[in-house]
Amino acid sequence: MNSREIAFNILYDIFDRKGYSNIVLNKHLKKVDISDIDKSLIKEIVFGTIERKYTIDYIISILAKNGLKKIENNVLIILEMSLYQLMYMDKIPEYAAINEGVSLSKKRMGLSASKFVNAILRNYLRQIKNINFPSKGTNLLTYLCINYSYPEWIVKRLLNNYDADTSEKILKSLNEKPELCCRLNTLKLKADTFKEILKQRGLIFKPGLYNNEAFYINLKNIENDELYKKGYLQVQDEAAMLVSKVLNPQPGDTIIDVCSAPGGKTTHIAQMMENIGTIYAFDVHMHKIDIINKNCKRLGIDIVKTFLYDSTKINKNFINLADKVLVDVPCTGIGIIRKKPDIKLKQYKPKDIELLNEIQLNILLSSSYYVKKNGFLVYSTCTIGKEENQLIIKKFLENNKNFRIIDINDFLPETLKNRENYFVQFIPYKHDIDGFFICKMQRLH
Repeated sequence: MNSREIAFNILYDIFDRKGYSNIVLNKHLKKVDISDIDKSLIKEIVFGTIERKYTIDYIISILAKNGLKKIENNVLIILEMSLYQLMYMDKIPEYAAINEGVSLSKKRMGLSASKFVNAILRNYLRQIKNINFPSKGTNLLTYLCINYSYPEWIVKRLLNNYDADTSEKILKSLNEKPELCCRLNTLKLKADTFKEILKQRGLIFKPGLYNNEAFYINLKNIENDELYKKGYLQVQDEAAMLVSKVLNPQPGDTIIDVCSAPGGKTTHIAQMMENIGTIYAFDVHMHKIDIINKNCKRLGIDIVKTFLYDSTKINKNFINLADKVLVDVPCTGIGIIRKKPDIKLKQYKPKDIELLNEIQLNILLSSSYYVKKNGFLVYSTCTIGKEENQLIIKKFLENNKNFRIIDINDFLPETLKNRENYFVQFIPYKHDIDGFFICKMQRLH
């Protein structure tokens, strides 16, 4: 089985069986004994095809006489991954992309399918200069969807929050490939020692933009690396690190993280507490609780106590218990599309968003009961737009007069301070980190 057939199997599980890209990719790659070069090619084809699916499908709809709906799913996937190589992978020769696509379709679907794939791909090369994309002036929504490859619900969300130029910049930035950002586990290593280790190994690295414990490292297959296995590193974006900085945990605190999995923020909080105090980590899925526990063990953290719990409901055992509560709610995830392009594959309808907003508000309301008098409540999401952020905070405060928003600028680096607002919304093209929202509130009485 060659690289492209493996990539096809992965894409089939993602597109047809609705699997999560990272999980499906890792599952398939563990089954095969292939080189790192082949693994890199597979990852590029898989994530690139997902990222550019809407643009590619638009082109296929023009080239195929009967449109997309008449094309069998297996054939469509081969066309999409082959066109991705032709359109976006300069190092792949045209003949290789076409021949591999044709051979794969013949092997998996038969001669007729292979002839169809061959015809579409070669027709693309002939017609490439004649394919017209929607213009910005004629239909802004369609232009942004097709040119940057996004579903309408994401583009509409951005246009509802920003002007056309800003929305376009955000969409463009979310298609860019981020560098690998890691958090140094200062419980095990000091920064100077860590830098020496990286230099000795000849690894290319640079310090974080906003966090002293952040490092961008040119490291492949990190989970198999000794630095990771020994608990020196945790993969985490700087925006997520800043959530913990705003929470401002101190040694000896009692903290509750109500939506903890996979434990990046939980373990960062423990690190900032110098592994002194207590953290209660909730999640609604047992397999995610297991991930939190494994991360804590690997990182040498023993102050985290995990609980299987639905945080939309109030846990009476924790009322008035916590100095600080982190509410990092489930969200649409628009701000992390750079790392999880399969978010584009979701088809949220207005009713779905309304239900999600209800869940977000319910989690915030329930979690507020755990905060001590004069304690703090941090609300965060990895998405962009007031619908899941400012409006949720507004609704919460309208019905909870015993809480007030506090200024978080003192917890942020100078380059991120915004004195016009007490909350913060990170935007990838502006800040070069994931699109996170953070707001901090204090319980008054």
